[in-house]
Amino acid sequence: MIKHMTLLLGVAFLAGWCCAEDVLPIGHKSSYKTAVGTEYVSAGLIEKTWKTDPKVDGTWPMPKPVDTSMYKDATDGVKGEITASTAPSAEKEGVKCLFDNDQKTKYCTPNATPWVQYKFPDGVKPSIVAYSFRTANDAAERDPKEWVLQGSNDGKEWTDIDAQKGVEYVSRFELKLFKLKAAASYQYYRLVVKANHGGEHFQLSEIELFVNK
Repeated sequence: MIKHMTLLLGVAFLAGWCCAEDVLPIGHKSSYKTAVGTEYVSAGLIEKTWKTDPKVDGTWPMPKPVDTSMYKDATDGVKGEITASTAPSAEKEGVKCLFDNDQKTKYCTPNATPWVQYKFPDGVKPSIVAYSFRTANDAAERDPKEWVLQGSNDGKEWTDIDAQKGVEYVSRFELKLFKLKAAASYQYYRLVVKANHGGEHFQLSEIELFVNK
């Protein structure tokens, strides 16, 4: 009985805090870690709802933050060609939003399983060692669940670089880092979404293609 009351009070306190601040302060995070295919870790700021359960003492789990300091996003400062298989749901939600380094923007499309392609300029074939996703602001059912990352040097013949299945997310604006088993060097990179979490649309706020610094 006491444990139950403690949990309710803890949830009520956090809920009130969220309603007042909208987003919890830096340092209050939720985490999710699993081993599906290649290694990855994730962490995201908690907003108004959680997908994880609190600990038995009523507190919420604190994550191990995602560390990308050893990487550089190969798309930064590069005028690559960004395309997708389907048009966005709204003009302001185009596919270029995935590479604008702004988590407040997103690519949203009325297709649960689109593909997204990034073509580097001629002669540029970065050696990608990892990549990351960041979820968008709403509609968790639109998050990618299963996909294949591919590479190509002509845009016609594709090689599978990485594949993920059953990927879950804890929160909105959550960052996930996926480390490749072996570096991949191509001019074209394509994300082929195989399934989302049940929504009629697909969305993400950011994609990064990492090389070592």
